[in-house]
Amino acid sequence: MVQDAVAPRTHRADDVGWFRGAVTTLRRLDLVPKSPALGPVDYKNVGLVAYVGATVVAAVVVGIVAVLTVRVQVDVVTLAIAGLTIFLMSVFAVRLAPPANVQWVPTAFVHLGLAVTFGPAGAAVGALAEPIGVSIRSRNGWFRTTFNIANAFLANVAAWGVFLWIHGPDAGRGTGSDLAAGVAAGAVNFALNSGFVALVIRLSDPSAPMGRVLRQRLSVLPYSIGYGFAAFAFVTMHSVAGAVGFMALLAPVILLHGFLVISTRRVQRYEEQRAKDQKEKEELLQRAVDASEAERRRIARDLHDGVVQNLAGMAFALSAEASHLKTAADVANGQKDLLELLETSANETRGAMKDLRTLIIELAPPALRREGLQAALLGVLSEIKRKGTNTELDLPPNLRLREDRAALIFRVGQEILRNVAAHAQAKNVKVELTTAEGSAVLSIQDDGRGFTKSDIERRRAEGHLGTVAIVELAENAGGTLTIDSEPGRGTLVVLTLPIE
Repeated sequence: MVQDAVAPRTHRADDVGWFRGAVTTLRRLDLVPKSPALGPVDYKNVGLVAYVGATVVAAVVVGIVAVLTVRVQVDVVTLAIAGLTIFLMSVFAVRLAPPANVQWVPTAFVHLGLAVTFGPAGAAVGALAEPIGVSIRSRNGWFRTTFNIANAFLANVAAWGVFLWIHGPDAGRGTGSDLAAGVAAGAVNFALNSGFVALVIRLSDPSAPMGRVLRQRLSVLPYSIGYGFAAFAFVTMHSVAGAVGFMALLAPVILLHGFLVISTRRVQRYEEQRAKDQKEKEELLQRAVDASEAERRRIARDLHDGVVQNLAGMAFALSAEASHLKTAADVANGQKDLLELLETSANETRGAMKDLRTLIIELAPPALRREGLQAALLGVLSEIKRKGTNTELDLPPNLRLREDRAALIFRVGQEILRNVAAHAQAKNVKVELTTAEGSAVLSIQDDGRGFTKSDIERRRAEGHLGTVAIVELAENAGGTLTIDSEPGRGTLVVLTLPIE
């Protein structure tokens, strides 16, 4: 339909007052599927205004000629029922899920039935009912609604004319000419309607991808042909049973459409709830990550201010006592053993302090908070470099990451590089971070000895769960972590993480 293709849906268009009231009433009942309004019409587009005006004038002329020259039996009850059916189907269109952005209704079937049965009168009823329903749902405004009415009327009248020309004056006998006439009517209705729409889209937006628009229109061609194939049945049923016969053909279509509307609304509600649940899950995960980082900083601070300071005092006291014993004039044999014990204890205490400081940095690296991710990774690589491994770090300039994302990337990099230092026996290791399409990609490659899946399982059985933990961290944050390794070929680890 034209309302889904002419302009981007941005804000309310030029609504007519009673349309606005009808929309408000129906939405209070939670019946109309949510459909944002189209953008405003550019009335300075002379070509567009002239084309729509010419289409409306043509429809008026055809209508006047039909009133003056065509004599067709009119069944007010049937026309009213069919018109109401088209109107309600248009209001309650089945909106396909993105990225299709299309609203589907089987109204073309009823349009053709009205046109071939009642001629221009039926064409007019369908042409009025559907655009009005579309306007209530999509808030098209008077300009688009007027064009849609003229477009539908001309297409319906053309379909009736072709049907009449092929089947002759005696329709509804169930012959091959009836079927051919219906198929031709459906094809003509589709061709004219699509042609009018394609041209108005081109005039509205010269940059519109017409190939995609036409392909989208062609996707409904089989339905139009099928609707036309069955159109003669309306003539037959109405001639035999009047309004009841006409309704007998409409009933299955109405029931099917109602079922699709209900199903679509249920799917929409399910998707909305799923999106809400996903958002809550992400928020909880973010809180957990934030709490984990805060707890790491608290533990690091407590260790630094408590245990490390106590060990520093102990090491100082032991060293001072050892120095005092050394300066004594005579050191007894027993005191020599004590002096050795004091010096050993002081050295071991200083070693414990060093280990604790390393652990504190791993828990909450100060460089990550003060200087950023690059400085923190350089700090980890420097430890590997001191052991004789060549290191390379490549990060984008002016990198900007959320604190939690930078922390997660560092945790993963730290764990992988720790494994490289402990097990890989690598001569070279390269760390590279790139950003593209809303994701950060961290790759760590070494030329070490590599490993097999059985090696991972064995280390997991021994209680080494570092790799498992970072995989879970990545997945919980919406990312992925892949490990590609073979014995003698080195290892490549790739972390892909959404930036936002």
